[in-house]
Amino acid sequence: MDFSPFIICDPDQGAPRPRPINTLEGLGDRMRTAAFAELQAIAAFRWAVDRFQDVPQTLRDDWAAQIPDEIRHYEMICRRMDEMGFEITERPVSTSLWESLEECTTGQEFCIRIASAEERGRRAGVRLVQYLGKSDPETAAIFQEIVDDEVAHVALASTYFDWTPE
Repeated sequence: MDFSPFIICDPDQGAPRPRPINTLEGLGDRMRTAAFAELQAIAAFRWAVDRFQDVPQTLRDDWAAQIPDEIRHYEMICRRMDEMGFEITERPVSTSLWESLEECTTGQEFCIRIASAEERGRRAGVRLVQYLGKSDPETAAIFQEIVDDEVAHVALASTYFDWTPE
């Protein structure tokens, strides 16, 4: 999978730890990670729609319907990063999410695994919104919109497989 323009870290290494949140570099690290997660979600939902014929067509349709949200999220974060002078290519990112999704052998497994990842992203977004609320309301608003959308994305696993986040 080509995830350009991101720089992918070596498979035997994880992505570098984000720098402190109270620095511009640390905020850039978190935004880069979020943008990359959105790009992986776009690829994953496109892949899953065709790959998993063992789930109802309605679920595959629901996955396809999420793709425009993921694209919008990715574009909002990238646009804001550009406005703030953050480079996508400044630090490498990990493809571990994509790799874990590629390992799924059933649509149910994929649905739950991606819902779990979306929930982790939603929770991180909530923390980022709280942190940025007064100091950077424009970035906070972007992540609040993403957080709000992720609720419905995560709910698909509950709707189809009675799964709920921890």
